[in-house]
Amino acid sequence: MSLTPEQIAHYREHGYVILPDALGPDLVERYKKRLREVVLGAHPPGAASRIMRDIHFAKKRLPMPADPEHALWKVMNPDRFDACLGECLRIPRVVDAVASLIGEDVLAFLLQFIYKPPCVPESVHPFHQDGVFFAFEPQEQVVGAWIALDPVDADNGTLCVVPGSHRLPVTGHQQIEGVNKNSIGATGVEGNPEVLARSVSFELPAGDCVLFHPHLYHRTGGNRTQRHRRVITVHFANAHCHATSENLIREFGFTSVRGRTFEGCLQPVAAPDLGFRV
Repeated sequence: MSLTPEQIAHYREHGYVILPDALGPDLVERYKKRLREVVLGAHPPGAASRIMRDIHFAKKRLPMPADPEHALWKVMNPDRFDACLGECLRIPRVVDAVASLIGEDVLAFLLQFIYKPPCVPESVHPFHQDGVFFAFEPQEQVVGAWIALDPVDADNGTLCVVPGSHRLPVTGHQQIEGVNKNSIGATGVEGNPEVLARSVSFELPAGDCVLFHPHLYHRTGGNRTQRHRRVITVHFANAHCHATSENLIREFGFTSVRGRTFEGCLQPVAAPDLGFRV
């Protein structure tokens, strides 16, 4: 189902909208089950670099837990090697909603399954704008989807946004010590009391989705609980978007999920890399 006019207006005004029940319980369990199998080794050998530990375990700041899934940061672009997880590029309710915002010619890119390790409250991703990574435009025609696979709240690392900040240009960002590589933060935003006072944190059941603009300031906190916090993130761009740099990140690996592609615009990657390359 497409978004309602009220939902579209909310997105335009605030930079985000909640899409309830993007995934039903059966699919939530399907993807969690397959994700765990992949983490425990059910993947081609060449894909091992796509399964990434949180910095606190990768740098041996904390001892490895008995359950390897409790040490993870993310599984990156598993559509390169796993058909089941690759289905998440084309979740019908999500693609329908995205098309309501950016049009019927849709590319999906950068599929990630992101964890917050239990009992690691320091594992944060500071306030940032995803658009800092995207060397293509117009970014008004780009939407991110953040889909909960577990119930999420302020205690286990939910999503926090600053409504209205999508009207800003992409600002300066920097790497912050102690944070996972490329989990960069917007300069002068993290810890700013005025920003925090305007921010909104979500409490969502498994299966709900937040759609958000690439300029929206957003962050995720650490997980102070013993519970899992697993989410799917995937981005979408209108197929009329075009690159603004020759250094367009190959890792995005655009996939056409609705409509057509167009000459001179973003194109699907014919043979994406199986392993992760920086």
